[in-house]
Amino acid sequence: MKLLATLHSPAKVNLGLWITGRRNDGYHNLVTVFHRIVFHDTIKIRDGEKFAVKCSDCPDNEGNILFNVKQLFEKRFNVEINFCIEIFKEIPPGSGLGGASSNAATFMKFLNEYFKLGLDRRELIKLGSKVGADVPFFLLEEDACIATGIGDILEPIDSNMNFPLYLYIPDVRISTAWAYNKIDKLNLHISHKEALEKAMRISRALQENDLEALYPLENTFEKVVFAEYPEIREAKENLYILGAKVVSLSGSGSAVFGIFERFLTIHGEKKLVESRLGGKVG
Repeated sequence: MKLLATLHSPAKVNLGLWITGRRNDGYHNLVTVFHRIVFHDTIKIRDGEKFAVKCSDCPDNEGNILFNVKQLFEKRFNVEINFCIEIFKEIPPGSGLGGASSNAATFMKFLNEYFKLGLDRRELIKLGSKVGADVPFFLLEEDACIATGIGDILEPIDSNMNFPLYLYIPDVRISTAWAYNKIDKLNLHISHKEALEKAMRISRALQENDLEALYPLENTFEKVVFAEYPEIREAKENLYILGAKVVSLSGSGSAVFGIFERFLTIHGEKKLVESRLGGKVG
C-alpha cells in the first residue's frame, strides 16, 4: 500500500475552564481558553480498497471518530473514502488533551487537500462542529482561542507564549459525562459574564507573554476530579514543588500540566512528559 501522508495531530490544554450551565439539549455551556501544545499523535494514511483504522490505544472500528469524519465527507461531497489509517497514540484517551478531536481535525484537513475540495478555514470549522465540540479549535490557524457555547464558538488569540510545559498523565481515564454530572449535582456553575472576564484576563496574558498573569488558573472540574482521584490532586501539588508557575487540570482530566520558566532536568519520572506552549505541529 502506498503511503500518502504522515501527519502530526497536536494536543491542547485548557488555560481556565468554567461551566456556565446545562442546556436543554443535555450539553453544557462553558467558557475556556484552549491552547495548542507541542505534543502529538502521528497518523499514517495509505491507499486501500476499503476504509480501515488501526490504533493500539483507541477504537479501530466505528467507535473511532475518524469514521464519523468519513461518513460526513462521503455524504456531503459524494466522494469514496478508502484509506488504511494507522494512529500512533501519544495523547492518551480520557486525558483531557483533545486527542480524538485533534485526530478528526487532522484527517479533515487531509481530505480537503487530497480531494481538492477547496474548503476554506471557516467552512472546515463549520463541518468540524458536526463531528465534535472540540474539533473546530484544531482547525484554527492560531495556537489559542477563547471558546464558549459547548466549546464550538471560537475567538482566536494571537498568543506569544512559548514556555516549557510538563504533563503528568496518570494511568486513569476520566469520564467527561461523569464529571459534568457531578458538577450539576453540586451546582458548581458560574455566570457567563464572570467566566468570560476571567478568560479575557488569560487572553491578555497570552498576548503580552506574561506568565505571572496566568496565575491562578481555575478549572471547575478540579473540584470533582480531585475529590475522586487523590493521585491527580497530588500531581498538581508536586508540579508546584518542582517550580511550576501555574498548574491545572486539562479539560475534565486526567492530565495535569505545569508551566515553567525553564526546562527541567528530570530523571526516572515516567509520567512526566516534556512539552511547551506554542508552536504548531502539523
